[in-house]
Amino acid sequence: MVYCSQCRQPLPPGWRFCPDCNPAQAVGNRKEAVLWLLLGNFSQEHRRPQMAALFYRAALEADPENWEASFNLGCQAWQEGQVDRALSWWKTSLQANPDNYLAHFNLGTYFLYNRNLSAARYHLTRARRLKPDYLAARINLGTTYLLLGLAEAAREEYIYVLKQDPGHVGARRGLDLISKVFKGAQS
Repeated sequence: MVYCSQCRQPLPPGWRFCPDCNPAQAVGNRKEAVLWLLLGNFSQEHRRPQMAALFYRAALEADPENWEASFNLGCQAWQEGQVDRALSWWKTSLQANPDNYLAHFNLGTYFLYNRNLSAARYHLTRARRLKPDYLAARINLGTTYLLLGLAEAAREEYIYVLKQDPGHVGARRGLDLISKVFKGAQS
């Protein structure tokens, strides 16, 4: 369900504001949020993470549905070792923009490394669907499939990666592991 950015009443798909709210005001807020986001990105590039975080939060004040600011705050929290905050920000980013393939990738990778394989599979499959040529997501999805015992699905992911990047070390290792596991299982 989509809700009005200002009054939060339900809206038909494709609408951002209800007729009672002033869309001109909201457009101004989005422009302001974009400015804050740009300042945050500039600060981040110049290694000023505290300043960047302030700008990202200002972007969210101007436009609470600014998924990029939420995503960037999640990345900052991750770099600072605040895993729970990072996960929360990435989930917030996905609520505002379910097509954020990088948030799906980050969550999927986190779940993969923490052996929550069903959640990893969900997020990494979404990342693959949204950005099929994103090789890092496909490698992690292959690894997830391998850990789930889905060797053929894992092989398909690794082969896809090798077609795109013939020298990819991770894909080669994955295929080697599949060969060893199945060679040992067939003996």
